[in-house]
Amino acid sequence: MTERQMQITADNEARRGGYSNLALISHRKEEFVVDFLFVDPQTQAAKADQALLVSRVILNPGHMKRLFQAMGENIEKYEKNFGKIILPPTLK
Repeated sequence: MTERQMQITADNEARRGGYSNLALISHRKEEFVVDFLFVDPQTQAAKADQALLVSRVILNPGHMKRLFQAMGENIEKYEKNFGKIILPPTLK
């Protein structure tokens, strides 16, 4: 397999990126849908939460698995450099 190089370009809005503090993942046989959301604590009410869709990424199963592997590798590198990521307890 030969190694290829790719030049990536982006407009200013895409380069700024978007902040997400919640992700929802759904799937069917042909694809995975990853919704990146922002939950603003200032807009939350006692009875109902609200989230803003920041971005939706649709991936085929092969790309999703490669993304999963790449994320695991990057988390390992991050923890090696900066220490273990501690997750808060999950709510039940």
